[in-house]
Amino acid sequence: MPMRSALTRSTLPAPSLTPRQKLPPPMTTPTSVGFANCVTVYTKDSSGNYTVPVKALICSTGKATPTSGVYKMSQKYRWHTLNGGVQGQYCTRITGHILFHSVPYASKSADSLKYVAYDKLGTKASAGCIRLTVEGALWIYNNCPSGTYVEFYSSSNPGPLGKPTAQKISSNVQCRGWDPTDPD
Repeated sequence: MPMRSALTRSTLPAPSLTPRQKLPPPMTTPTSVGFANCVTVYTKDSSGNYTVPVKALICSTGKATPTSGVYKMSQKYRWHTLNGGVQGQYCTRITGHILFHSVPYASKSADSLKYVAYDKLGTKASAGCIRLTVEGALWIYNNCPSGTYVEFYSSSNPGPLGKPTAQKISSNVQCRGWDPTDPD
């Protein structure tokens, strides 16, 4: 897993695990989700605490998104049926019905992206799951194994790496059904 920065977590609000203590296995790559609609993934520092940010991902949260607490990721799904009968790519269950997943698709087809939902990345737009670009959902799917902890916190602070942006696609009629970050 490539390292992007050696910044500390000192600029974040004080969630329940500050500083990120050594937690029981299988703590691999803890992830924080805040109300700035940004996911930050951390790795260990030289003392074994999870304070080194690795990656920031733009996301959309929603009404049922937890506002606090620490959860362990479990199942993963390449495609999964979401609330409303739409499909999500690269889904990783956080708790109950809350998942990390791509922006929704009308069907299990990469050319059926709900492009209006894609343009809402970075805002509160989901029912409760954490919507990501395909690139972001795939990164979590591939790099954060089941058992990885996810911490939710109530703050508008996006974290030490800041809040990434996402390209708006709804005005591009020729390719708006595709996620521009999808590697396929």
